[in-house]
Amino acid sequence: MGKGIMNRLNVTINITALSQRGPKALARIIDRAHYHVACAQEAHAHYGVRFTRTDTCVYFIRGALEAIVRKV
Repeated sequence: MGKGIMNRLNVTINITALSQRGPKALARIIDRAHYHVACAQEAHAHYGVRFTRTDTCVYFIRGALEAIVRKV
């Protein structure tokens, strides 16, 4: 029974810590996603390849996922 209470306490503390750093983490993820899109646009322009809305979505998602996985 004591272990269950301790586990709930740890979960509560972890959720509180996440909510406190949440806005900064979200800003970092979005910033990294925008950076990925900007780099891809530059590369496409350099090589003369057309950059579409689909490319924008793909690179935005890749950048966001990379930021989440790597925690850059």
